[in-house]
Amino acid sequence: MNNNIDSLDKLVSLIPIIKSAIPADLSIAICDLERFVAYFPGDTINLNIKEGQPLHKEEPLFLALRDNRALRSDVPASFYGYEFTGTATPLHDEAGHVIGGIAVQIRRQSELKAIAEQIAASLSQANEQISSISNGSQSLAGFSQQLLVQSHQAGKDVENSTEVLSIIKRVADQTNLLGLNAAIEAAHAGEKGRGFEVVAKEIRRFSKETVASTQDINETMLQIKDVTNQMAISIEKIAAIGQEQADSVQHTSTFIEEIKTMSEKLTEFANKL
Repeated sequence: MNNNIDSLDKLVSLIPIIKSAIPADLSIAICDLERFVAYFPGDTINLNIKEGQPLHKEEPLFLALRDNRALRSDVPASFYGYEFTGTATPLHDEAGHVIGGIAVQIRRQSELKAIAEQIAASLSQANEQISSISNGSQSLAGFSQQLLVQSHQAGKDVENSTEVLSIIKRVADQTNLLGLNAAIEAAHAGEKGRGFEVVAKEIRRFSKETVASTQDINETMLQIKDVTNQMAISIEKIAAIGQEQADSVQHTSTFIEEIKTMSEKLTEFANKL
């Protein structure tokens, strides 16, 4: 298919209208068979082509004119500092002879693609870290629950110990009463009961010491019970906070996954530009 035009000058006069009518940032170059006759740079793409600049033998326009066929190529960022897609199309006169060519360059949104890919990579790393934090929060919540159960059990053990101490105190009281009765009976027996009276006194002294010790132990156990109760309250708060953190981290992870999905769609969109 030939691209017939009246003249290169008429085409050059139409380029500003064409550029303003196309909603994209592009640059357009017009050449005859030997050199560039006009160049219209874009806002963000400028190849610094000068009017009258000769065509290079490796120039896409030169190859398009030589082979009389349209060419298209993607130019990497290593050449001009940014990536763009270029076309080179031969132009013909009314008789079908090649009289020149037109080259159009449109910048590819490689920066947008790079940003989207960087966002996706950062989100992946963030999601991995949040997953680790989430696992840690879940473990913390689990350990807190275990501590809570153990603290409740400790409270029950203290109560059981208090009951045992109460039994010991009752036994000691009874022993003291028995020792008192034995002392009375020993006094009634006179000289014959003196040895038994000594034993009765020792029994009473031992029972009194036992009662005093059980009272001290009971007070200590009550203090331990108060501490375990306070620990249980604190652990309950820690467990609640840990669970809230785990839930919050999970919500954040879900939100990051949604952003990651959107960044992947953005990358797909950038690839199409």
